[in-house]
Amino acid sequence: MKKSRRSVVTVLLSGGIDSTACVHFYSRQGVSVRPLFIDYGQSASRAESKSARAVSAFYKLSLENMRISGPRIPGSGEILGRNLVLLSAALLKVGAKANLIAMGIHSGTRYFDCNSDFTALCDKLLEGYTDGRVQLGTPFLTMDKGQIWEYCKRYSVPVHLTWSCESSNRKPCGKCLSCKDKESLLARP
Repeated sequence: MKKSRRSVVTVLLSGGIDSTACVHFYSRQGVSVRPLFIDYGQSASRAESKSARAVSAFYKLSLENMRISGPRIPGSGEILGRNLVLLSAALLKVGAKANLIAMGIHSGTRYFDCNSDFTALCDKLLEGYTDGRVQLGTPFLTMDKGQIWEYCKRYSVPVHLTWSCESSNRKPCGKCLSCKDKESLLARP
């Protein structure tokens, strides 16, 4: 994981484990961290927002919120273009006021927007739009979910404040990929 020499980092905070770890990663570097929660019509938006607020309060950070609307979002599973939309929305929101827009994406998934080809394309887009003033931060890109979990345990990241269900705002459904991931992480020694 490369440390940031950036002074202002906007972290896309979904309220989940990966983005919460991302907030911790940049907070411990002594840079100004500005978490941003984006409600894009996802099924669990209320629960995610609540977790994002709790994580931000834990780190004594002021959470910014943004709402975008568009087509109906499926309850769970892959949402094509999700990370690209979130990155674009963050760029619209913060412009060049941030030096880095950070995401908690990681390896170990089949999703295109969780790999180095995607991040290289996004870096090129950000460079073009901002003359290199804003870059993409992905400190966990080469780590899988289990490694991020170990990072969270090592540094006492408040995973108890996170939300990991894609389908529900009330209680975890236990069926979606995020619920199953969290269940397997909690079962680890």
